[in-house]
Amino acid sequence: MNKNLLFVGVLLVLGVVAVSGCTTQYSSNTITIQNTAFYPTTLTVKPGTTVTWINKDNETQDIVSNTGIFDSGNLKTNQSYNYTFNQSGSYPFHSTINANLTGTIIVSSATNNSSTSNPSAVGY
Repeated sequence: MNKNLLFVGVLLVLGVVAVSGCTTQYSSNTITIQNTAFYPTTLTVKPGTTVTWINKDNETQDIVSNTGIFDSGNLKTNQSYNYTFNQSGSYPFHSTINANLTGTIIVSSATNNSSTSNPSAVGY
């Protein structure tokens, strides 16, 4: 019986190690571009927060504010772009490379940082 418990314990440890090695942790103020989608699509932050976009796609992507206040330029795989949001408001953004790729940053002093993970995906 003790050998069975030891075996199960070893399997659990190996499982945790395997799963933790397969995930990438980013700051809660990070938007990942992966599988031609923004993750999360909506991010709520406080004024003064710097948001980072990281391109994990195999293709070049970009991030452009709908109002023109920021533009990442082309981001190759694993490149990132940062922008600090100082004013409260809603900041929709999109990709000029993939027109259906959209997202929104909501800046509010009345809320905790949060995100919505419904991806805006484009099929090729």
